[in-house]
Amino acid sequence: MLLVSFHGGSGGIENLYAYDTSGSQPTLNSKHALQNASLHDAELRGIVYANSLLYVVNGGKSASNIVCFTPPAEGASKFHFDYLGEFLVPSLNGSGQFQNAIGHPYALLFAPGSGTSCYVSNQDTNVVAQAAVVSGAKSASITKGWYSAYLSSLFPKGGCVFLDGTFAASQNGDLPDAAIQATDIPAANGGLAVSFSGGAAVDASDDSKSKAKLKVQNSVRDLAIWDGILLVCDEPARQIRLYSLTDGTYLGASLTLAASPTHLAIFANGLYVSAGDQLFWSALSTSLQPQSLCFGSLLTAPAGNKVGGVTFDAASNTAYVAFQDGTGTTGTGTIYSYSLGAQPAAPPDFGSGTLVDSKLPDTPEFLLYLAL
Repeated sequence: MLLVSFHGGSGGIENLYAYDTSGSQPTLNSKHALQNASLHDAELRGIVYANSLLYVVNGGKSASNIVCFTPPAEGASKFHFDYLGEFLVPSLNGSGQFQNAIGHPYALLFAPGSGTSCYVSNQDTNVVAQAAVVSGAKSASITKGWYSAYLSSLFPKGGCVFLDGTFAASQNGDLPDAAIQATDIPAANGGLAVSFSGGAAVDASDDSKSKAKLKVQNSVRDLAIWDGILLVCDEPARQIRLYSLTDGTYLGASLTLAASPTHLAIFANGLYVSAGDQLFWSALSTSLQPQSLCFGSLLTAPAGNKVGGVTFDAASNTAYVAFQDGTGTTGTGTIYSYSLGAQPAAPPDFGSGTLVDSKLPDTPEFLLYLAL
C-alpha cells in the first residue's frame, strides 16, 4: 500500500490517496483513505505508521494538529483508516498565537525503543518540539516549562525563554505567530534558520518592519533518526542539522546543499534528501558525524518540477518518489517507482523509473509505503 498526502487547503485535496501495490502496477484504491474525520481546510503533511496506528500531520493553521487512525481490517477491499482522535494539539492564546512549540506542524517521528517521546517539526514556530507520548500512544502532550537540557546548558545563569516543548530552537525567536519572543539561538549552537515573506531573513532586533505584516516563508522541514541522532532539514540554510536524541546537544551541520532540503528518508544505510529538483544521497555510518555526510545526486526531477516525498518498500527494494509541479493547490504532480535491484548499490541506481500516477489534482507532499 502506498499513501500520499497533498498540499490541501481550500480547493485542494484534504485527504490521503491510497494505492494498491500488490500487483505489477500500482492502482488507485481510494481517494479518501481517511474516514470519519472532519478535516476542513486540511493541509496534510507527514504520514507515520507506528504503534499499530496511522498518524497524519495536519499543517492547516486553523488545526495545527496531529490526528491518528486505526488501519483497515486484514483483507479489506478498500484501504480505509478510521478516525481515532487527535494525537497532539496546539495551545493558542486569545489572539490565535501559538503558546507552545506546536504551530503549523510539518513532520512527526517517534523516538526508537521506548516509545515515550515523539518529535515534531513546526514551520511557524520554527522549532523541533519534543512531546510525551501517553494513553497507549493515542495521545501526546507538551510538558509545561520543558525545553532541552542542551538549551538550558547554554544559559547556566538562566535568563532564556523558549516555547514549551522546544527541542531544537530558532535562530530568530521573534516570530509573528508565536505568543512569546523566544531567545535567539545562533547557528553555531544549532539554531534553525528562518526567512519571512519578502525574501529576507529578519533579525530579531530589527524593528523596521511591522511584526504583524511578517509571515514565515521558509523554516524547518522534515526529520529523520539514525543511531541516536535526530537529523533536521534546515530549509533556509540548505543544510541538514544533527542533534543528540539524549539531550538535544547540537552536533553540527552538513555542508550546504545546492538547494533547500524539504524531505528526508533513510533506507539501506543511506540518507535520501529531497532538495529542489534533486534527490540527494549520502551513506550513513555508526557514530555519524556531520563531516561524514557526503551528498551526491541520484535523480533529477522532470523539467520545472521539484522532488517531494520519498518512501521505500524494503521487501522488493522499490523506491517511490513524488514530483511536484507548481505549488499549493494550483500545482499538480506525478509519482514514480524505481526498482533498486536485489542488492541496492551504494549509491543506488534509480534508472528511468516507472510511472505510478500523473496529472494529480493537487501537489503531492509526503509518501508512505505500508506492508499491511
